[in-house]
Amino acid sequence: MSKSIAELEKHAEEIKKDLNVPKQTEVFQIATEAGYLAAIAGDGKLDEEEQNALVKAIEILSKGVVLEWEVESLLDACAERAKAEGADKRADGVGAKLKGLDQAESGLLFAAFVAEASGGIDKKESAVLHNIGKAAGLAKNKVSAILKRVGATVD
Repeated sequence: MSKSIAELEKHAEEIKKDLNVPKQTEVFQIATEAGYLAAIAGDGKLDEEEQNALVKAIEILSKGVVLEWEVESLLDACAERAKAEGADKRADGVGAKLKGLDQAESGLLFAAFVAEASGGIDKKESAVLHNIGKAAGLAKNKVSAILKRVGATVD
């Protein structure tokens, strides 16, 4: 994990207010998939350390809205959809769902935080998040600002 739990919790406190949105559970579920897709961008899979980081980050951000056991099954479902449909197609679908909920920014903020927690955001992960943002109707500079906000050093 690129950041300690204490660092994640401190950073999460700064952005939680922007995650208090309508249909929060649905937004978190969709954003979790976005974070998952970013995390697997490098090698196509989620190793145990990355999964543990994702679970912890989701737990911290969701403030109990999404429980740990739910996160595990949610990540399993994300993996199944990515395998069945392909990660690129899923990224487009996730972005479209966030757009449909009118929560593109908050959803991408959640996803970027989760992706950053799983070892930082590299160029491939950044590209996935930019694709999701584009599908959600966000301009490139808006996605870049969200990535910077979560501490990502790559754009």
